[in-house]
Amino acid sequence: MTTHLEPQSPPNSPSDRDRYSATVNRLAAEFKGLISAECINIVVMGCLDDLSWTTPQARPELSERLARQRIISYLDRKADNFN
Repeated sequence: MTTHLEPQSPPNSPSDRDRYSATVNRLAAEFKGLISAECINIVVMGCLDDLSWTTPQARPELSERLARQRIISYLDRKADNFN
């Protein structure tokens, strides 16, 4: 038996936008001076797309964790290229 999961829509309600805006703000503060808030927003939106199969309740935490890991991986690779 195959289960098909339909992608969820991006954050559209005001509370969803506030939640993801808070995620971007937390990550921007964490990585201040290393990567711009605009880039972080792009990463978070990509993570939300990649996690569209998850439940809406799990998506905020999962997207923040995934975005953080992707940013760290990017910064590590960037540092390796300049050393």
